[in-house]
Amino acid sequence: MLVQASSDKAGGALSIRFEAVLRWVNVAVKWSDVSATEAYRTALQILEALIASGSSLESRHTRLTSARGSRTDTLSVDGAACAIASGNPELALELLEQGRSMLLAQAGKYRTRVDDLKALYPALAEEFQTISRNMEASVMEIGRPIGGQDFALASGDPISE
Repeated sequence: MLVQASSDKAGGALSIRFEAVLRWVNVAVKWSDVSATEAYRTALQILEALIASGSSLESRHTRLTSARGSRTDTLSVDGAACAIASGNPELALELLEQGRSMLLAQAGKYRTRVDDLKALYPALAEEFQTISRNMEASVMEIGRPIGGQDFALASGDPISE
């Protein structure tokens, strides 16, 4: 598939490769192609490299949102749904975990020392730390059971075996 080949070019610019892999995802899903799960896996790998290559928050945001038709916010979830539909729950879990690890890695990059701020403006530093803790708590909520309750999988479910 030509779109797949263009996303695999190791020497190409990441932004171009990311746009190509998103096209591959769209085409593979639209036509129920067996390469759809591999397209999602490749998209997440390129996305991870694309995020890492940004030097500032603004440049990473621009890179992520500039790809035409990109749905980077649901890429790992969509990939997991595709993997489950194709009978591969192990890959679904892998894709979800890859997306989660990217999110946590990014959250860790935004932690900053506030000692200088605290010395000059203690109230502002406290407010900043409160907001930071709240943001971190919301990120950490991802993957926790709904309502804090555990739900047991019924035996015989493919994912519980």
